[in-house]
Amino acid sequence: MTTVQYAHNGTVRIAYERFGNAGGEPLLFINGLGRNMLWIPDGLCHTLVAHGFDVVRYDHRDSGLSTHFDHHTSAPHLGSVIRASRTPPYPLTALADDAVAVLDALDWDSANLVGGSMGAGVALLTAVRAPARVRSLTLTTAAYLPGAAKVFRHINPRILLGLGGRKFGKDEEGEAEMTAAVMRMLASPHVPFDADAARDIGRRSFRRRPFDPQAERRQLSAGRSDQTWAFDRLPDVPIQVINGLDDPIVRAAGGLELARRLRAQIRFYPGMGHNLPEHLWETLADDVHTLTADARSSPRSP
Repeated sequence: MTTVQYAHNGTVRIAYERFGNAGGEPLLFINGLGRNMLWIPDGLCHTLVAHGFDVVRYDHRDSGLSTHFDHHTSAPHLGSVIRASRTPPYPLTALADDAVAVLDALDWDSANLVGGSMGAGVALLTAVRAPARVRSLTLTTAAYLPGAAKVFRHINPRILLGLGGRKFGKDEEGEAEMTAAVMRMLASPHVPFDADAARDIGRRSFRRRPFDPQAERRQLSAGRSDQTWAFDRLPDVPIQVINGLDDPIVRAAGGLELARRLRAQIRFYPGMGHNLPEHLWETLADDVHTLTADARSSPRSP
């Protein structure tokens, strides 16, 4: 059983959990849009610990147990987010600085970053802003990131719109059913889906803090606000891009273009959607372990 701890970025409090023990290879998991750290599976964290990692996952600001920006009562509508017609309550750089705040709280001088979906963008921006703090980058379920217009060329917008098309109850069981429905929509259609496990994540999430769609839009607005990624300022660290062949959101071309721009390894996993399914946990842990071994054997320079 892990214990929730807190890092601080100014007045913002960031909740995190640690799996493993000091002395393992440090690994920071960075979550995607709108969901809390429980969406990074416990079992995957334990699998990575078994491969020698000291694993930490955390809640972005405006999710889970971290600071919420409820005082921004007029959360942007989806249309204004896409048009970037309103200034967000915080930029994506703030989420990258939150990641560094977690490293500071752990007394980690640097760590291997694993970012999924929007978390891949946060991981990249963290490496740009704090290059000495990053040992390697693993980017999963990610597309070519610079500029929203380019991102939209590599994603399936119908899936994204479909995520908001159903209504669920506002109680614990409603969030359980919503979580199962969203996770099923993101998963590979060719792999059995564990709805009970998804509902359990929904119930645990609700007990921490009920899902807030306005907070999700605030995070999305932050991601839309940053258009300059400065790939040439990334540190010289090993990078790999891992996408699913069954990803219903990110097209293969997006992952390929991202890998090309980063001069990174590209890996496509069969039976993987826009998620981290159990049958691939060992494979992912092996690939991250291999990448971090490269990081330990190679010189690093900003």
